Amino acid sequence: MSYNSYQYFAIFLPITLLVYQLTPRKYRWITLLCANYVFFYSFSKSLVLYQIAETAVTYLFGLALWKMDKAPDHMDKKVFRRRKHTVLWLGILSVLSFLICLKYLDSIYDVTAAIFHFPYTAMTVVMPIGLSYYTLQNISYLVDVSNKKIQVNKNVFQLALYSSFFGTIVEGPITRYGDIFESLFAGEPITADSFMMGAQRITWGLFQKIVIADHLDAVVKSIFTYHYESGALAFLGAVLCTIQLYMDFAGTIDIVIGSAQMIHVQVAENFRQPFFAKNASDFWRRWHITLGTFLRDYIFYPISLSKPIQRMTKRLKAHNHKHLARYAGPMIALFFVWLTNGIWHGASSVYVLYGMYYFVFMVIEMFWEKPFETWCEKHHLSISGWQVRTFRFLKLFLIVVLGEMLFRAGKLSVAVTMFKAILLNFHISDLSCFMDLGMNGMNWITVVLCFTLVIVRDVLKEKNYPMREKYENLPKYVKWGLYYGLILVIIFFGAYGPSYSVVGMMYAGF
Repeated sequence: MSYNSYQYFAIFLPITLLVYQLTPRKYRWITLLCANYVFFYSFSKSLVLYQIAETAVTYLFGLALWKMDKAPDHMDKKVFRRRKHTVLWLGILSVLSFLICLKYLDSIYDVTAAIFHFPYTAMTVVMPIGLSYYTLQNISYLVDVSNKKIQVNKNVFQLALYSSFFGTIVEGPITRYGDIFESLFAGEPITADSFMMGAQRITWGLFQKIVIADHLDAVVKSIFTYHYESGALAFLGAVLCTIQLYMDFAGTIDIVIGSAQMIHVQVAENFRQPFFAKNASDFWRRWHITLGTFLRDYIFYPISLSKPIQRMTKRLKAHNHKHLARYAGPMIALFFVWLTNGIWHGASSVYVLYGMYYFVFMVIEMFWEKPFETWCEKHHLSISGWQVRTFRFLKLFLIVVLGEMLFRAGKLSVAVTMFKAILLNFHISDLSCFMDLGMNGMNWITVVLCFTLVIVRDVLKEKNYPMREKYENLPKYVKWGLYYGLILVIIFFGAYGPSYSVVGMMYAGF
């Protein structure tokens, strides 16, 4: 029951909204909790027990941290902090153990068997949907309780509602308890405005997912399976898989946010015009925002502000290595951020290399940015001028597209072959076969026109153009005409039916 399936739109969401509205306000959170586990069960069946067990572990360690804060005032502060950190780390490791055992155990077993040469037996561990997302949410809950940023929830069922919310459990966004708690349990009634705002967001999400991303799937699969040794086709595949991933992920998140808006639940935004970023660091502040902020708040800051890093910085300054002292700590923290980012996506060496790929570029940017700005000033080039903005866009475009090519390749050998082909075997004439890659002429026209519409929308949003206000002020017949026009585009030009294979949510697998 994926977010773009008829089961979700025709059965699950309407029934959930109806029962939610009919339920007395103070019990609506229970309706949502039941809906969550129905939704989760449709994907993972009995594997839902793992999610319940992880929630129980999170709940117990949260209570333990809360009880520690009620320790007698005369307790030695150093002893108290040490004990509290021990409990917190035990809680984090206990929660992580679910992720490690279910997502990485088979890979760990394969590597161990290869190293120690013991008899190898194929091992397969089935992973429940959304494991990587709700695990990070549970970790953030424990850390925030420990830091007293939020109050512990003494009701295990309410914590389960946060951990299993059907709008975020499959692909995120990775929500924080403190950000979503009030709206999740407020039980606000569905209104005409909330329903229409949500429906419009859902429709825009379906447009991106079904009309653009799903059409591109056949072409991308064809190139990455059969044509990756041609440089021109490899680069075309890299561009198209980047567009597909963007439209698939952003479209699914729009459906999620729209579904939550209907019941007044505030889910965090996950995209903010990423291709208008000025560099790779800025790109990741705009793409998969909630994963980036999680890694920043729970890995980058703790490492860069840790005592070992602080001591190292002081020693470097004492030995007159001021420049190195400025960058060494952030670089070490950044390394672990991107190592975690790669491993979070999967145990494959390709994902680890993907993380290291962005780490290298961000380190380069760390040293490059100031000299580049100085060079621009020396040559009378405005940082905000069109020349610099064009250069930055092209640079970022190449970084992201080649990174997504590595990400999509799946195998390191395929990625290396594609990189070599782009550098050594690039012939424009190879693109002449693009009509035979899985889409006909009408499909190509549809995708190009529809993605152009997305670009125009992103440009207007980046310029802070008041699109919502302008739309609401339109005459009713124009406003409803545009809305129904978008629905008709999805109906007539969407990639579905007997001639199309069902394309799942691309980020659900992580």
